[in-house]
Amino acid sequence: MNICNKYVIEIRQGIGGDESIFFLQDLKKMYLKFFQKKNINYKILLNLEKEIIIEIEQNIFDKFIFNESGIHRVQRVPKNENQGKIHTSTCSIFVTKILNNKDIVINNKDLKIETCKSSGSGGQHVNTTNSSVKITHLPTKIFVECSDERSQFLNKTKAIKILFYRINKNINEKNSLQLNLNRKNIISKSERSKKIRTYNFPNNKIINHLNNKNYFQLDKIINGELDILFKN
Repeated sequence: MNICNKYVIEIRQGIGGDESIFFLQDLKKMYLKFFQKKNINYKILLNLEKEIIIEIEQNIFDKFIFNESGIHRVQRVPKNENQGKIHTSTCSIFVTKILNNKDIVINNKDLKIETCKSSGSGGQHVNTTNSSVKITHLPTKIFVECSDERSQFLNKTKAIKILFYRINKNINEKNSLQLNLNRKNIISKSERSKKIRTYNFPNNKIINHLNNKNYFQLDKIINGELDILFKN
């Protein structure tokens, strides 16, 4: 099975309510800054409050896969915490290569396409047209909802791309020995005990639970200097 020159990184809300959502956005910014520093091309496929999917359009070193996939934990005082108490929250991350699979064919007859009015922010354009799209792949029951764009055409185009990725990844998870982490286990069991890395803001410290090393450069790492973690 050949490997394409692409990766996908998923970030999902874990334990911690609103603070987990804030942390998700911090992680997103961290990765985008890292990609920009490395001149790595990327596209944001899905940009929701509780889930983000980013397509990376060129190869990066394998250490990135092994270091990022898992549970990321944050320890800090939330902005809305009046008593100065440190809270612990998590996000789950899964990074995978997109593997070539020429057998994947998505037929129109296998798709159930539904449209509805977009909700949420968007000013005067919200709820004026049925721009939000939900596409279900009937054979696998995998579905995608997309409302990021203002036009139904753009949302449908993006949803089909994400759907293909999810079907492709679902097949690869079953067949590929290259994935050393089980995505379903990571996401469904977003527990503090499954952590890969801890971001301790009060002490400007990151704990890498893979090698039990401490890095007192959180301020730099959270701003995209992930190379600090990849050094031996």
